[in-house]
Amino acid sequence: MKKITFGVFLLLLLSSFKLEASNYTFGVRIVGKGKPMILIPGLKGSADTYNDVVAHYKDHYTCYVITLAGFAGQPASAELNHPLKGQRDEIIRYIIEKRLHKPVLVGFSFGGTLAIWIASTRPDLIGALIELDGVPFDAGIEKNHVNMDSIRRDARFRNEKIIDAQADYWQHVDSVRHTKKFREQGFLDMKELVTDTTRINQILDWDDLSDYKASRLMVNEMNSLDLRDSVSKISSPILVLGSWKGWVNFKTKETVAARYQKQYSPADKVTIVFSENGKHFLMYDDFNWMIGEMDKFLKSI
Repeated sequence: MKKITFGVFLLLLLSSFKLEASNYTFGVRIVGKGKPMILIPGLKGSADTYNDVVAHYKDHYTCYVITLAGFAGQPASAELNHPLKGQRDEIIRYIIEKRLHKPVLVGFSFGGTLAIWIASTRPDLIGALIELDGVPFDAGIEKNHVNMDSIRRDARFRNEKIIDAQADYWQHVDSVRHTKKFREQGFLDMKELVTDTTRINQILDWDDLSDYKASRLMVNEMNSLDLRDSVSKISSPILVLGSWKGWVNFKTKETVAARYQKQYSPADKVTIVFSENGKHFLMYDDFNWMIGEMDKFLKSI
């Protein structure tokens, strides 16, 4: 009898979840109980990126785990000109409409920059910000000097080309993306970012499921986004957990740490700590260290 009752309850719960999520183009997985925590994965990443993090926090936090539109099987949004801004605004709307009081906002990599954009746009809504190897301006980490006028001009040109490309072009792109050779190259590239080969294959599977046109549009928009001055608007405390191993441009931890410090310097309440051992996917490469730093930070606020 208990199994039947629970099964009916679970069916009703799943039905209500689908109805709730239909108002937004991103996907939301809700797990746990307690204070709200919103988690945004990286480029083409699934909500599954955070499975271990959610397992750790679910008894004390209600975790709202996002899969962005067009990523890892989540259908793409219809927005073509500013799809990333669209995701930003939808997540802000979600916080307001679901009455999430001062949620902890966690973002990884690409999702980390989006989290900064959300927090700097509506600082009044966010309780704390945790950046897992995410920065205000990605291009500024890899290069000492960048020309924003040139970057934005190139981004507008690429955006027009992506939007204007015909269906047969995207069919050709997909046919190339799903070849053995493409997968093998992707595996080699990912070895720079994560150590566990099982995790690499999982990440590549998410890439296969992602809408390539949607991801190209959002990456293009992200590349022209410079939030270095905007972090000064964030009033909540910020924890930045960084990596440096695996990044060929950075020979020492001190080199990359200096660049992170410079980008976050306008923020009043920021703590930056670097992993000694983990590559970019800290939740896979250095989980115990990462979760320990998150716990310490959350207990201090």
